[in-house]
Amino acid sequence: MQVGGLGSAFSAGLAGIQKGEQQVTQAAQEVASANTQRPVQATQDLAKSLTEEKEGQRQVEASAKVVDTANQTLGSLVDIQV
Repeated sequence: MQVGGLGSAFSAGLAGIQKGEQQVTQAAQEVASANTQRPVQATQDLAKSLTEEKEGQRQVEASAKVVDTANQTLGSLVDIQV
């Protein structure tokens, strides 16, 4: 049995989680910076950064579902083989 596709799914899911976490971290830093360093542009920068943070959170959630689905599929394949 070949499970190469599952390996790809795990890899894609984990890469998506990492990308989402990086986006959340960067957006959080921009939120802090907008409030302290650039008060004139704070509202506009804050809205953009908060939107990017939410996008990063959604990226992590979706990627975690990919990993979970691949995990469940692998478990089903193991059950079939046993």
